[in-house]
Amino acid sequence: MNRPLLCTVLASAAVFFFISSTIFGQADTLTIDRCVKIALNNNPQIKIAVSNYDLSSSNLVNTRSVLYPQILLQSNAARNGGSYFIGPTSRTANYNNFSAGFQGSQLIFDFGKTFSKISGMSDLETASGQDLISAKQNLILNTYIAYFSYLQSERIRKVNEESLLQAGEHLKEALNFYKVGTKPQFDVIKAKADEASARVNLITAQNNLILNRLQLENILNIKLSDKAVFKDNLEINKDTISLENATLLSIQNRPEILGGKARVDANKSFLTSAWTAYLPSINATGGYTWRGFDLNQPFLNSWNLGLSISIPIFQGFQLDAGVDQARANLKNAEANYEYIVQTINLDVQQQYVNLKLSLAKIDAAKSLLHEAEETFKLAEGRYKEGVGSPIEITDAMVTLLNAQTTNIQALYDYQVAFVRLQKAIGTLK
Repeated sequence: MNRPLLCTVLASAAVFFFISSTIFGQADTLTIDRCVKIALNNNPQIKIAVSNYDLSSSNLVNTRSVLYPQILLQSNAARNGGSYFIGPTSRTANYNNFSAGFQGSQLIFDFGKTFSKISGMSDLETASGQDLISAKQNLILNTYIAYFSYLQSERIRKVNEESLLQAGEHLKEALNFYKVGTKPQFDVIKAKADEASARVNLITAQNNLILNRLQLENILNIKLSDKAVFKDNLEINKDTISLENATLLSIQNRPEILGGKARVDANKSFLTSAWTAYLPSINATGGYTWRGFDLNQPFLNSWNLGLSISIPIFQGFQLDAGVDQARANLKNAEANYEYIVQTINLDVQQQYVNLKLSLAKIDAAKSLLHEAEETFKLAEGRYKEGVGSPIEITDAMVTLLNAQTTNIQALYDYQVAFVRLQKAIGTLK
């Protein structure tokens, strides 16, 4: 291989490995939307809600099956033997008996009993579907809270790291001033205590970060990579909505309300079905049968067609109890629906007020942070000029750390309040 060709190959290989390492070495970036998708795919709460919905769908299919023809295939083979009477005399005989055939029946009319059951089961399927939507919204809300909690703890950790650095710089200044005799030993001891306190705060912040990460992993039901990078988006969404519109949307969208209404309708249908249980049921029946005494001989065939009517006369008060039970279930469903509406109205009002409060806290926290930063700069400048005291530095550092933490908490509270309001009005997706 000539030298120019070798150089070209090596250069191409180097570029390939550089691009590969860049692509595959990049940290995995997690956004809130991606975390929500992961949670919906992995969290067992959703799997439980899906299985419950599948169960209600199966119950509906099972109830509908009564409307279709019921066909049963039958076959029989028997060996018979013993003494048989023919008039006043008897004889001993052994013989085979073979039969095969099918029987069918079809519901003709039952005064709406079956259709009422089907309607009720269909409403229950609808309610189960709304339960699934509610489970998804609850999981999405919990994912948002866990995600924002992690972002909050990450910001607080960084703030405490900066506070520790500031305490370390102040300690160096105190030591330098003490060495040249411009500051007493008390300043050094106070600076060391401040640095130790900042270090403890950082350890606590790091521990909270780990705990919030574990909480997020539990909701996502996966182990996150150590290289995972979370997109910090504790931004303010200025979209607003009136309380009246929020309440109206909650009535229209909340799956708990829609599911509760469907259960009321279902129990109304079941009550109708319980009342119609007193009425007759009409069924058509028919069948075809082949019989024989020997497999080597032709079988004889027979058929039957008929119409059956069944009228319940007395069932040991079972029908009366069924009506009472259906009526009680309906009252329970109606009361539960009323309670759900009342609870959701209160939830909307509370979350609306919390969102307004969180917006006000953000503005106040920004003002507090600005004042704390100015106070710290002033205290630090006074100490360097030799006119300030270590107590001023300590107070300013504590005030600044609290203001930074309060500002982060205000941003987090707003994000959670905004998502909770979306959940309250049923639009969280």
